[in-house]
Amino acid sequence: MLTLPLNAAESNLSLTGGKGHNLSILSRGGISVPGGFVVTTSAYHDFVSQNNKKLLTKIEATLTSHVDDLDEASAIIQAEFRKQKFSTTLRNEIAERLSELDPQVNLAIRSSATCEDMPDASFAGQHDTYLNIPHSQVEENIVECFASLFTPRAISYRKRNNLSEVDAGMAVVCQCMASNQTASGVLFTANPLTGRRNESALEAIPGLGEALVSGITEPDRYVVSRKNGEMTIKDKRIGAKSKTILAADGGGVKEETSLAASCEVLTDEEVKSIIDLGQNVQDLYGEPQDIEWTKSAEGKFSVVQSRPITTLFPLPNVSMHPLQVFFSFNSVQGIIEPIYPAGQEAMRRGVLGGLLRWITWGRHGKTGEFIQTVGERLYINITNVLQNTLGRKILTTAMTGIDPASAMAIEELIEEDELEINSGVGSFFLIRLVSLYSLIMPRIIMSVLFPAWMRDRLYHRIEKIVESVEEKVSNASGLSALVDVQIDVLQSYFRTMLPHILPRIGAGLAPLAILGQLSAHLPNGKDLVLTITRALPHNITTEMDLKLWSAAKVIQSDMLSLHHFKSTDADRLALEYLHGELPDVAQDAVSLFMSEYGMRGLYEIDFGRPRWREEPAPLMNTLKSYVEINGDHAPDKVFANGEKVAEAAITELGKQLNKPRLVSFLANRARQLAGLRELPKFTAIRMMGIIRAKMLIEGEKLVSIGALEDAKDLFYLETFEIKALVNDELADCKRIIIERKAAMAQESKRTRLPRIITSDGFAYFGGTAKIVEGANVFSGEPVSPGVYEGRIRVVHDPSKTKMTQGEILCCHGTDPSWTPLFLSSGALVMEVGGLMTHGSVVAREYGIPAVVGLEKVTERLTTGQLVRVDGSSGTIEVLE
Repeated sequence: MLTLPLNAAESNLSLTGGKGHNLSILSRGGISVPGGFVVTTSAYHDFVSQNNKKLLTKIEATLTSHVDDLDEASAIIQAEFRKQKFSTTLRNEIAERLSELDPQVNLAIRSSATCEDMPDASFAGQHDTYLNIPHSQVEENIVECFASLFTPRAISYRKRNNLSEVDAGMAVVCQCMASNQTASGVLFTANPLTGRRNESALEAIPGLGEALVSGITEPDRYVVSRKNGEMTIKDKRIGAKSKTILAADGGGVKEETSLAASCEVLTDEEVKSIIDLGQNVQDLYGEPQDIEWTKSAEGKFSVVQSRPITTLFPLPNVSMHPLQVFFSFNSVQGIIEPIYPAGQEAMRRGVLGGLLRWITWGRHGKTGEFIQTVGERLYINITNVLQNTLGRKILTTAMTGIDPASAMAIEELIEEDELEINSGVGSFFLIRLVSLYSLIMPRIIMSVLFPAWMRDRLYHRIEKIVESVEEKVSNASGLSALVDVQIDVLQSYFRTMLPHILPRIGAGLAPLAILGQLSAHLPNGKDLVLTITRALPHNITTEMDLKLWSAAKVIQSDMLSLHHFKSTDADRLALEYLHGELPDVAQDAVSLFMSEYGMRGLYEIDFGRPRWREEPAPLMNTLKSYVEINGDHAPDKVFANGEKVAEAAITELGKQLNKPRLVSFLANRARQLAGLRELPKFTAIRMMGIIRAKMLIEGEKLVSIGALEDAKDLFYLETFEIKALVNDELADCKRIIIERKAAMAQESKRTRLPRIITSDGFAYFGGTAKIVEGANVFSGEPVSPGVYEGRIRVVHDPSKTKMTQGEILCCHGTDPSWTPLFLSSGALVMEVGGLMTHGSVVAREYGIPAVVGLEKVTERLTTGQLVRVDGSSGTIEVLE
C-alpha cells in the first residue's frame, strides 16, 4: 500500500509513521481531525530502493564516510533525494487521493517518520512540515519530507537513541488545512514544567502554528487545574504576539505584524473547551499528550497532531488523591542509575522494611508498600510523617542536613491544603518513643563518658553478628534456603544493629552540634567546627582508602609491578587479577585489600550491583592513579596533616570562645565517635557481600542446567521468583530477565532524577543553586570550608575515570565507592547533598572545599573549565 486514507484501519506505526498513525487513531476515535491521506513508508522504501538501490547505497556510504560531519552528510543525502523521481504507480495513487479532496483547499504536508511520536522518543521538530501547499506542488514537498529523514538533527537524534539510520522509514501526511484558520497552539494535557497530571498547559497564538514552533512570537499561556471534576484557570499570561504567520494567496505562508498583540486569542470558555478536547485525546491514548490544535473562523477546534509527552517522570503506583509525597532514596545515596530488582526488594522488604517494623513494633513495613519503585528507582512515602505534628518537625529538620533542596520542596508542598496535619503524638507513639529513649539514652551517656571502650564493644558486637551471618549462609542448603536467610538477615539488620550503633554515633555528632551553637556568633565559627572533623579517625571509608594506598605503595616499591600498572589499561589489569596473573607483588597486595574490602563497589547499597571482587576494573583504575602519587599528596601524609589542622582548629575555637576545656572535651568526643557514621552502611554491605557471594555460586548451578544465561541474572529477580525458579515453576524466567534488563537500560538514559515526587505527578528536580546576576557565579550549599582554584573534571561513572591530581571533582552525588577519587581532587562540586551526606563528610575529612545542591552543575560546567570553589561561602566562580 503506497497511500492510505487518514482514517484507514490498516494504519500502524511501521506503515504510516508516528504522526500518521496517531492521526489515524484520532480520526477513528471520534476526535475532530482535518481530512487527508498518508503516503506510506512502503512508498518511501520503494523510492530509495528504485534504480538498483542507488539512493540507498549512497545513503549508507555517506553516513559511513561522514561520521563526524553530519551537516555535510545531510547535504549530500538530501541532494540525492531531490534527483529522484516518483514511480508511475505512486504518482497515480497520489493523484487519485488528491481528486477525492476539495481542490480549493490547500494541504499541510507533514513528515511522519517511523521513529517519531513514540512513547519513549517523540522526535518533535526533527523533520519537515510544509503548510498551505497547492495540489500542484504536493509531489515535490513529499520528496522534501522524505529527505528530511536525514537532516543533521534527525541523524544525531537517532544516534543518541540507538535507532537504525538505514532501517528508519518515512511516511508523509497530506492533510487539509483548517478552514479560515484564526488561531492555533499547543496543549499539554499534563503540566510539563511541574509534572502534575491534574494540570494542563496551553499556548495560543493568532494564525498558523508555525509562528509558535519557530519561536518568532510570544503566545498567550494558560495553566488550567483540573480537580474534583472542576476546571480552574490557575495562571494566565497574555503574550506579546507581535508577529503572526498566515496562509498566503496562491500557496505557502506569509509573516505579518499581528493586529491582536494586546488581545487574548481565546476566551476563558474556549480555553476550557480545548482542555476538554485534550482530555478526550488523552483518554483515547491512556497517557498524557502533547497536542497541536487549530481553530477555524467558525469556532471549531481540530487536532492536527498528538504525541506522548516523553519528558514526564513516571507516577508512583498509588491513587492521585489524596496527595501523597515521596522522597528519593537514590538521591540521598548518590545513585543516579536504576536499582536492580533484587536491590529494590532488599531495601523495600528487607533493610528499610525491617527498620519500619522495628520502629512501629510490627504495625507497619511488612509489605514494603511505603517504598515505591518509580522509574526503576526507589521513593519513600513520607506523607504520614508530614501529616504528623512531631514527624513533620523531625523530618524537616533532618532533611535540611541531608538535602536542603528537598527540604525546600517539602516546605512548598506543606502549603498544600491536602497536607494538613491530621495526627499528633498518640499514646502508642508516645509509648514507643519512651521505650526507644530508655533503650538508647543510657548508651549515649556511656558513650560520652567512655568513648573508646564503647567503640571497642561495638566493634566486637558487629564482628559477632557478621560471623553469625556467615554461619547462616554457610549452612543454607540450596538457593531457596539462601534467600530465606537473605530476607531474615536484612529484615533484622536495624533491629540488631541500630540500638548499639545509634547511641555511639549520636554521642559523636551531638558535640559537633553543641559546638556549632556555641560558635554561631563567631565570624569563622562554622568553618572552625567543620575543620574539627578533618582526618576523622575510626571512619571505615577513610581507613579503606589508606589501605588501598598501602597496596599502591607496595606496587610502587616493585619495579616490575609499577611498570606493569603504568603500561596496562584497567580492564586488562582486572582480567589478570581475576586469573591470578598480575606480577606476584601486585597480585598479593591487591588480594590482601580485596580480602577485606572486595565486597564493596559502585552504588554498593544496591544488592544487585557487582562488587569489586567480581568486576575489579574500577579499583584497578583507581590504583593506576594512586601509583602516580608521590610527596605531599600521599594519602597518609594528607591524613596526618589533617589531624594537625583539626587539633589547631580545636585550640583556636577554645581560645575564641574562652572555653578551652569544654571545647576540648566536646571535640574529643566528636573525633572519637563521629567517624562511626559510615559503620552501619559498611556492615550492611559486608552482610550483603556474604549473601551475594553464595548466591552467585548457586546461580552457576542454574547456568549449568540451562535455567539461566548468567549467574548474575539472579539479581533481576525477586526472592519469590527465585524460589519459583528453583522449583521449576518460573517457565518464562529468561523472558522476564530480558524485559527487566531492557527496562533498566531504558531508564538508565535519565540523567536527572527528581528529589521529591507526589502522587499527582509533581516532580521536584531543583537544587539550591542560584546564578548571580551579571557574573559567572553559582551559589549552592557550603559544606566543607576553604577556597580552591582548579580545572573541572565532570564525572558520571567513577569506574571509568582517572583523576589528575588537583582536578575539581564535579558529579551528581557520591557513595563510598567514589571516595578514592577524593585523594586526587582539589575540591568537590555536587548536584545533590547536604551537610551530612557522604560526599560532604568525606570532603571535610580530606580537607578539600566542597559546595553541593547545585542543580544541573554537571551540565553547566564542563571538563577543563577553570573555576574557583569557595566551600565557606558556597560559591563557584567560572574563571574561564
